[in-house]
Amino acid sequence: MVVISKFMKPLTYSKKELLIMVLIMPPVALLLNYFLFGMQYFLDARIFLLSTLLTLSVLVLVYISCGMVAAVLLNRYPKYNQTFKRIGLGLLAYVVITVAAITIIFLGYDYIGFLGYEINWNTYLKVLMVGALCNVLVTSLNEGASFFEKWRIMVDETENLKKENLQSQLEGLKGQVNPHFLFNSLNSLSSLIADDPEKAEKFLDEMSKVYRYLLRNNEEGLASLEKEMQFIQSYFHLLKTRYGEGLDLEIRINEQFLNYCLPPLTLQMLVENAVKHNMILKDSPLQILIMTTNSGKLVVTNNLQRKGRNISSNKVGLSNIAKKYELMKEEDIAVQDDGKEFSVAIPLIQPRRDA
Repeated sequence: MVVISKFMKPLTYSKKELLIMVLIMPPVALLLNYFLFGMQYFLDARIFLLSTLLTLSVLVLVYISCGMVAAVLLNRYPKYNQTFKRIGLGLLAYVVITVAAITIIFLGYDYIGFLGYEINWNTYLKVLMVGALCNVLVTSLNEGASFFEKWRIMVDETENLKKENLQSQLEGLKGQVNPHFLFNSLNSLSSLIADDPEKAEKFLDEMSKVYRYLLRNNEEGLASLEKEMQFIQSYFHLLKTRYGEGLDLEIRINEQFLNYCLPPLTLQMLVENAVKHNMILKDSPLQILIMTTNSGKLVVTNNLQRKGRNISSNKVGLSNIAKKYELMKEEDIAVQDDGKEFSVAIPLIQPRRDA
């Protein structure tokens, strides 16, 4: 089985984490050491260099630890309505980490007598308050950067989805309006008019339904399975009229999934693909099965009887379908070819309940 899948995204808060750290941490280290040593920090080169190096190292570790917590929370609570919960839990964790780090610095410096430092509890409390404010500042910057990145990704994905929809519509229209299909349809209609006017009228009616569906769905991102099935039955009627007993279609659709959705013309692309690449013979008919599974997937299967000569194919149909599901962040499509049957499983999308 071949599964067309998406890449897993690594844990990350925002792409600006490193930049924010470089901009924020040095001033914070300077301020913290000023609270610790007073003006002597700036007057004594030895105190300045040693304390800055050590304090900055601790702060960088604190920042990295907070970043890891933020990334975990961002992936655990990714939805927009979970933003305040994620930020609240994050700030609580950041404050705990910061308090622990500041306490270690103050008590550690005092314990080892680092550069002659002796703890001042009033200063310690002031630094804790400054640390809390720094947490709010850094969290705001990272949340802002993360929100902007998500917005840019959403805009890009929306544009890509529009392009994929247009490409899919174009391929569908090309498949229906190309001279060969139109010629074959009109030729079939012409023969029926002479031999069986009643069938000719039915053929013309189904042909009009096909084109009407194509025109009406040009601007829609999703179509219900019920509408797609109505369309494919009209489309298959045209094929059946042309190929006769060489082509069979079996439908096993659970009615509970009829209001589920999928990209328009998906079924047409898959049925057309089966007809294009396989021999259609009266003694060995091409059998196409369209069915739903209990897990909410639509499966299109056909027996394999490939044509002896190579058929040119740009594989746009399957790629377009897969790309649409990827951009909609839905489950992947699955393609299976065991040498006897070819099948494609398409996830059905539950209808929105906000209407």
